[in-house]
Amino acid sequence: MLVAVGHIVAALIAALALIVKLGALLRDAKNPRKWASAGICLGCGIAATAGWAPVHSIIDRISGVPNLAKLVEHGSALVTATAIQFLFLHLGDPQRARQQMRRRIVFLTLVFAAMTTMFWAADLRVSEPLHFAERYGHLPEMGIYMLAFLLYLGTSVTDTLRLSLGYARYAGTRLKWVMRLLSGGALFGAAYVGHKALFIAVNLAGFSAPWSEPLASQVLVTASVALFCLSFVLATIWKTADGVRAWPRRSNSYRQLHALWFLLYQAAPGISLHTPRRPERPAGASWGVGQRLYRRCVEIGDGLQALGPLDPEVKAAGRRRALEAGWAQDQADAAGEAAAILVAADRRRQGRVASRGVDPGLEPQPATVERPDVDADARWLAKVSSVLGEPLVKEAAAEALDVSAKG
Repeated sequence: MLVAVGHIVAALIAALALIVKLGALLRDAKNPRKWASAGICLGCGIAATAGWAPVHSIIDRISGVPNLAKLVEHGSALVTATAIQFLFLHLGDPQRARQQMRRRIVFLTLVFAAMTTMFWAADLRVSEPLHFAERYGHLPEMGIYMLAFLLYLGTSVTDTLRLSLGYARYAGTRLKWVMRLLSGGALFGAAYVGHKALFIAVNLAGFSAPWSEPLASQVLVTASVALFCLSFVLATIWKTADGVRAWPRRSNSYRQLHALWFLLYQAAPGISLHTPRRPERPAGASWGVGQRLYRRCVEIGDGLQALGPLDPEVKAAGRRRALEAGWAQDQADAAGEAAAILVAADRRRQGRVASRGVDPGLEPQPATVERPDVDADARWLAKVSSVLGEPLVKEAAAEALDVSAKG
């Protein structure tokens, strides 16, 4: 019963982790590390599922080959081990990863060929999903089979343990936790290899092991799978939690940016990648607010570029008016930017765009919208957006336009 529960738990953990990693893979399908992570979760899931007694029996019955499910289970474990090596090689040295993986693929092929040969050579007439090692561990063919299997698995977990501990020394707090989980998974994997090797040695020597091999093996496997899969989804869990915490702030920023965005959209409609049905109405961002906020900042940056350089004299006049009115320095800076944007938008509507020869002096410059810190860009642009309708700002813009018209 406990062994069956272990298989089910391991399979469910691997399936959930696979779903999370498939989402990341769809967003970045060319990233080999995403493929490796998905492959690890898939391999763990297949191994855990194939080893579960009901599935084991179904595979044997459909194929007509007793214990073929065991070969599937162990083969999936080898593929998982190879995927882990592939992941670490691409993390450490992507340029040499392909060359180094060739040697590991050759090693995997030789090991699996030896296992397959011994599997067909052994007399495995009775399907044994639970006590396979106890029933057939005394056979010389199974000794070679398990030696090849454990040799490859042991090499892989040793590599994983060495590399994860090495990365942990230089990692930040979050990545260090990921590496610790990987190290824990590798330790349980190493314990499984040692336990299995000891059990096979005891059986080949003609003795009976004084412990339950299926239960001990399943506990070690379940713990290893759980830690491995959790390490691969932990970053996604953290990112999701960060997004949930940031949602109120980002949603508010998204709404605050609407006034500035709509002004620029009226002046240059081409900035909108997906034009809303009612662009004049501020809309909330209930889903994917982080990406929507980033897109809105980019569109505002494109709109500011379309307006041309902002007039530094208008900016200075708007800032001065705000300071005289008792505004804080950052609000006064935003007022200056807003006044200059109003003037530039009006000139564009009249068909007059300033020459590119003048430094626009925008704070931040349009290009800075591409920085990773979207929240910082959004906070500044929201300040500019929030003062566009202030009488002080409109008066500064109207005065500049009046002077320009008279001139």
